Amino acid sequence: MKLLKERRFIYLINRTNKLKKRVAVLESLALENIKSKEILTVEETLELFNMSRSTFDRLRKKGFKASQPNRNGKIYVNRVELEKFLQKK
Repeated sequence: MKLLKERRFIYLINRTNKLKKRVAVLESLALENIKSKEILTVEETLELFNMSRSTFDRLRKKGFKASQPNRNGKIYVNRVELEKFLQKK
């Protein structure tokens, strides 16, 4: 019985490690996909530039222009303009 529990435990550890590797690969692919886009959503911007939502909101208050076509609608960010704005600061 003890040997069976050890085998299950080892199997679960190996399976967990494989899943961690797959998640890491998928995260890197998603980040590469985001990097290739010119227009980003707020969520993509936060992930790409590794910033919090409050930091993003502070940048907008300091003068960064983000597009919001509809009132209370989605916010879109031009990646190149944000990079330029961040370099100025």
